Amino acid sequence: MLNQNIKNFVFNNVLLIIFFVIILIGTFTSEYFLTIVNLQNMVRNMAVPGLLALGVTFVFLVSRIDLSVGSLTIFGPILAVSSLAYLGDIFDFKVLVRGNQYAHSAMIIVVVSLFTGIFIGLLNGIGVMYGKITSFIMTLAMMKALWGLNYVLTHGHAYYLQVPTYTWMGTKNIFYVPFSTWVFLAMTILASLMMKYTIVGRRIYAIGGDEKTSRLAGINVTFWVILAFIFSGFCSSVAGILFSSRLQTVDAPLAVGFELTAIAFAVVGGVSLTGGRGSPYRAFLGTLVMGALFSLFSMWGLNTWHRNIVVGVIIILVVMLDQKKNNFGRI
Repeated sequence: MLNQNIKNFVFNNVLLIIFFVIILIGTFTSEYFLTIVNLQNMVRNMAVPGLLALGVTFVFLVSRIDLSVGSLTIFGPILAVSSLAYLGDIFDFKVLVRGNQYAHSAMIIVVVSLFTGIFIGLLNGIGVMYGKITSFIMTLAMMKALWGLNYVLTHGHAYYLQVPTYTWMGTKNIFYVPFSTWVFLAMTILASLMMKYTIVGRRIYAIGGDEKTSRLAGINVTFWVILAFIFSGFCSSVAGILFSSRLQTVDAPLAVGFELTAIAFAVVGGVSLTGGRGSPYRAFLGTLVMGALFSLFSMWGLNTWHRNIVVGVIIILVVMLDQKKNNFGRI
């Protein structure tokens, strides 16, 4: 009985165990790993991909996929800044200083970004449910369209943000913890409570578990799937605000590949690509493990290309494992 309890504990907490193993390895292999500065950077770097992973989790749970989250991350802030710059030229009010340095309202960037994320999520959901386009094709097309718009709106050059109230969000620490990390934690907790205790979670899990049965049970599948895409778009817009405020710039090439990182973080946490299994908390655990691993790579001097190799390998392995679980469940 004791051995079985130990096995159950290890199985249920394997990601936390892996996280602490990575922390131990980092502590013994680098004198800088367990410093306050590195830990702050580690959790700050988790926030943006973690929010994207949280967003795609909702879509995965209804057996769909969202590839547009990376391009959408930076599209909202770009749309806000470029639109204001255009309107400033028309109505003769100052938005840009020295050509490409934005110095105007931070609130407008936040509001426009949030509404943009919700709107793009809505379009993805409508395309999938009413247009009968597979989610892979719909969000792939949206990803390419947004990347193109990012270059069109910026004319291929960056806008630098000189707005202290905006850049504060990406750089400020509260009780030694980055503000962006607090936002990520708060949204994860709210999403976890919503999925566990409200009708939203029950409907989304039901659809992901068996969509046909859900329809026969009278569940409005179209509404809930569209809502899942809206959640994903909203999380992407919040991530974009924090990301651009930290970099203090918006530029078209930013956030390239973030969608694959978000998918990796979610699937590592145990969110099933086939729907119905996983949770915001599981996505958070995946973010915790991968964020710690990336921080360890930085301490070892490994560059982004090595990280991309790891992300690719992990996605393949986790998807293979997920497929084996599904096949086992059918037997």
